[in-house]
Amino acid sequence: MKKFLNIVSIVVLSSVCFTSCLKNDSDIDTEKPVIKLNAPENEEAIEVGSSIHFDMDVSDNIALGSYDIDIHSADGHTHTHSVVLAEDDHDHEHDPENDARKAFKYKNSWDDIRGLKNAHIHHHEIEIPEDAKRGEYHFVVKVLDAAGNQAMEYRTIDIVDKGQGGGDHGHTH
Repeated sequence: MKKFLNIVSIVVLSSVCFTSCLKNDSDIDTEKPVIKLNAPENEEAIEVGSSIHFDMDVSDNIALGSYDIDIHSADGHTHTHSVVLAEDDHDHEHDPENDARKAFKYKNSWDDIRGLKNAHIHHHEIEIPEDAKRGEYHFVVKVLDAAGNQAMEYRTIDIVDKGQGGGDHGHTH
């Protein structure tokens, strides 16, 4: 009986020590990051052969983790979000020259914000090739915090020929 009581005591003591080391529910990060996507603007026209002006501010209540950008052809699908995705008002369906071009795709991830609570990201490293197919594309930004909570923002951009875009984006480097 004494051996049984010793074993029970060890199990109870171990359980108490183990559970006291666990975080309580209020310490668990369940809040997703906040994204303010400044650029590109929704429905912005971006010329082939140019770079995309990307600018955003992100924050998290505890710590940021990473972000990624995914750009793909709109090809008839939508993303659920508060930004209304525009109907394609450009007729590229019967354009043999455009049909011969390649649909633009881009996907990349960065973790240079890991551990920060706030970050401003600004770059021009996404290049639109000269032979990119004109048309409507979805620009999707996903931000993860250190706990794995996710926030997403969406934009519709339009890839256009040279001379048909919005021009300078209003700042110097």
